[in-house]
Amino acid sequence: MVYVILGLLMIRRLSQYDIRRVLSQKVSPFYSASLGSIQAALKKLESQGYIECHDTTENGRKKKIYSIHPTGRQQFMDWMLTEVTPSRLEQEVTTRLFFLGLMTKTERLIILSQVIDQLEASVHEFEAASVEANQKEIPGHLEGIAAYQLKTLELGLFYHQSMLEWFTRLKKELEAEG
Repeated sequence: MVYVILGLLMIRRLSQYDIRRVLSQKVSPFYSASLGSIQAALKKLESQGYIECHDTTENGRKKKIYSIHPTGRQQFMDWMLTEVTPSRLEQEVTTRLFFLGLMTKTERLIILSQVIDQLEASVHEFEAASVEANQKEIPGHLEGIAAYQLKTLELGLFYHQSMLEWFTRLKKELEAEG
């Protein structure tokens, strides 16, 4: 959540309601958040000195507008270039993709290479798990259950292979740009 907020504030100053609206309209396929979790993240970021809050009046109503501090900008840029956390693969990959336009071409290629490396490792893990699962003897009374457990594994492998192919294509497109 904090990196999504920092990324949004890299683009422009926002109120907490603006942040919620952007999350629901543009980021919702991979990120959803309650107003309470947004408020908690904003407080955390403000206490760390990564963002600043300014009171303003708009149409006769008081609003708190948040902007990113240079230390917050650096924190966000550093995070974008760190390796993806395997346990948070899908969320971190989509967050980085959403904000990839804030990075230089060289940084984009670094990020895409890291994502591809992580996806390759994930695909290998799914393939190994699939081989192992298919070698096990399944008792007759558990065959129906096991069949769908194997289908779940198959879906995970397909999903990660598809993501790997997509990000590999994106990296090649970026490399081909002048």
